[in-house]
Amino acid sequence: MYRRRPLNGDSRPRWGEAERAAFLASIRLFAALPPTILTQIARHFRPRYLQRGEVVFLKGLPATELNLLATGRIKVVRETEDGQEIILRQIGPGDIFGGAGGWGERVYPASALAQEAAVMLQLPAAEFQGLLSSHVEFAVAVIRELGVRLREAEARIRDLQAESAERRLAHALLRLAQQEHGVPPTLTLTRQDLAELAGTTIGTASRMVSVWRRQGIIAAGRERITILHPAALRAIADATGATTGRDGGAEQAPPGNPR
Repeated sequence: MYRRRPLNGDSRPRWGEAERAAFLASIRLFAALPPTILTQIARHFRPRYLQRGEVVFLKGLPATELNLLATGRIKVVRETEDGQEIILRQIGPGDIFGGAGGWGERVYPASALAQEAAVMLQLPAAEFQGLLSSHVEFAVAVIRELGVRLREAEARIRDLQAESAERRLAHALLRLAQQEHGVPPTLTLTRQDLAELAGTTIGTASRMVSVWRRQGIIAAGRERITILHPAALRAIADATGATTGRDGGAEQAPPGNPR
């Protein structure tokens, strides 16, 4: 069982109302809202500070908040019947997650865990529902956001059902890279995280990372992957020809060194 641990020290940012409003204005869901409504919504959010390895919420527990990640990384996971952990979603700054309570669900359908020190803003589910009732603009923005999330989920399901392990791994890295603002994008994740995100084995993930590193497509270190040539990774993700890989799935033969 994971245990929640308080952060020590007092050097963390305070995330006052002005900081919360400014951050919300940069998020897709809130960006088009009038400043007065944005300020009102910001008042309802409360900051929560997380350490690496700390549980955000557990599957089956009451879903009481809507969560918005401000800094750090969080993964949403679920265990299979044989005890294997599968990453359902990788959460980056600006992502909304754990909204089951806001949609009327009583419990969380999955668990979430901080992959590094993080700050998230929480909106109580009851207050979220109240904002939907009192602000039409916010309700419309939420509907649009749900539509985007549904399309993203459908794309992920197609990836897992129809693609080779290599293509799933490439797609997973490209999805994570879209959340990064650095050039080149550097991702914080372990080989195990990558394998779970792509629905494959850690052996396959490690092998492909090594292949792509030798080809100069990525640079890889301990819990870090930097994408040096996104176009080459995209070519792998979009390729159609395949051969059989060690994990029993079809795998696309790697391209030559792009440099």
